[in-house]
Amino acid sequence: AASVRWTRWKGEGGDQNFDYMFKLLIIGNSSVGKTSFLFRYADDAFTSAFVSTVGIDFKVKTVYKNDKRIKLQIWDTAGQERYRTITTAYYRGAMGFILMYDITNEESFGAVQDWKRLSWLKQLH
Repeated sequence: AASVRWTRWKGEGGDQNFDYMFKLLIIGNSSVGKTSFLFRYADDAFTSAFVSTVGIDFKVKTVYKNDKRIKLQIWDTAGQERYRTITTAYYRGAMGFILMYDITNEESFGAVQDWKRLSWLKQLH
């Protein structure tokens, strides 16, 4: 079973209207739906147009659990290999990840094992 590590945020400046903050990553091959997932979850919006993420982007969503405000910083990463060195610099401080694949693309499913082998990913859990 997965465990959740709760961290009370004590950062300076910015929006302090929350009890806890988690930085999460969405990772996976290109074109598996990472950006679509993020927009649907954070903004309840969806577009069928494909827009490739260049580098990295993030959205913030506040959720409530047991009368606590939990701020989720969800980072959307580019799946292309050429951006890997750029995006890994933003992974510092992440507390978890969502590893995505496309159920209609066997190659993206096979790549899940490759993503799991990355050394920086092992440090997150």
